[in-house]
Amino acid sequence: IGDGANDVPMIQEAQIGVGISGKEGRQAVNSSDFAIAQFRFLKRLLLVHGRFNYRRTSKVIIYSFYKNIVLVIVLFLYSCYSSFSGQSLYGADSWCYSGYNFFLGLPPFFLGFFDMDVSPKMAMTFHKLYYVGLKNQDLNLTKMIESFGFAIWDAFLIYYLTHLSY
Repeated sequence: IGDGANDVPMIQEAQIGVGISGKEGRQAVNSSDFAIAQFRFLKRLLLVHGRFNYRRTSKVIIYSFYKNIVLVIVLFLYSCYSSFSGQSLYGADSWCYSGYNFFLGLPPFFLGFFDMDVSPKMAMTFHKLYYVGLKNQDLNLTKMIESFGFAIWDAFLIYYLTHLSY
C-alpha cells in the first residue's frame, strides 16, 4: 500500500499493490493493481471485497478440481471395462471434452457474480468474519480431501448407474 512515488517499487514487487491518490501525485496509483482515493476506503477494500474474493476463489478452485476428477475417474472406469483397449467412451471426443469444460465451467462465473454469504454492511461491522481467510477455513487440505471424496463417489455413481441402466 502506497501513496507516493517512493512507494512504486514496493507496490510493483507486492503480490497485490494498492495505490492511494493524494498530494504526492499519481505515480503509486499508476503502478498499482487497485487504486483508491483515500485511506478510509482501504477498510472496505480489505474487509468486504477481499473477503468475498477469497471465498469465491476458494470455491472455484475446489469446484474445478471436483469436475475434472469426476471426468477422469469415469473415463478410467470405462477403460477398465473395455480392457484398456483405447476405445472412447464418448463418440466425438474433442467436442465432448470441450463442452464438458465449457458448460461446467459456467457455474463459477455465476458464483463469482452473485455469491455473497453476508451483506457488505455486516462484513464491515463484524471484523471477525475476515478471519475465515486468515485461518484458511475455505481452502485447506481438509476441504480439498472432502471434495476429492465427493468427486470419487459421484464418478462411481455416474458410471455404475449408467452401466447398470444399459
